[in-house]
Amino acid sequence: MRHRLAAPVALAAAVAVFAMVFLITDSLIWAPLLAVGSAVGLYLMIDDRTAARVDSDSYADDARGRVEEALRVVRGIQRLSRDVRRPEARRALEDACRYVPELFDRVRDRSPDSLYSTAAQVGGHLRSLDGVVRQYLDIQRQPVLYHDPERLQRDGERAFRRFADFALDSVRLVNQGEIAQYTANLDTVAPPSLPDLGR
Repeated sequence: MRHRLAAPVALAAAVAVFAMVFLITDSLIWAPLLAVGSAVGLYLMIDDRTAARVDSDSYADDARGRVEEALRVVRGIQRLSRDVRRPEARRALEDACRYVPELFDRVRDRSPDSLYSTAAQVGGHLRSLDGVVRQYLDIQRQPVLYHDPERLQRDGERAFRRFADFALDSVRLVNQGEIAQYTANLDTVAPPSLPDLGR
């Protein structure tokens, strides 16, 4: 946390040193030199992280960004699921939207080094699911525009359930502490096959 304060504190110190030295000496040479020197010194004293720690913090920030991006997609799917009329389909989407944040929380706690790749891969699956949900809702609203809308909706519902089951199985793997198996699962398992809903 201290490293986040380093730049603003160093900048404030530079301004203060510049103003004080300029008022005392009336010099435009010494004031900026001493201001820069004090700012750099103060910055290095406050942000005392090693290069490895900086890399680790950067990775954590990138992973957090991926998780937030995936969770935005989850919230969008949650909003869309309210318009799904069939209870089984809505329940599958609600389950998926409940399991994905739980998956991220558990991976963050048990294997933080896997969080970025987990969020990236699950995020890709979520974007596919979002597209299927949107198409499903269009079929639901205007079935006359599609050939065999009942079959297309059933295919969509199966895809919703497959994704929810995938998310739950992933949480269970993490719970068992089998991160190696979980990582292998993510690397080898293709995303759930989502049907082309008549595009």
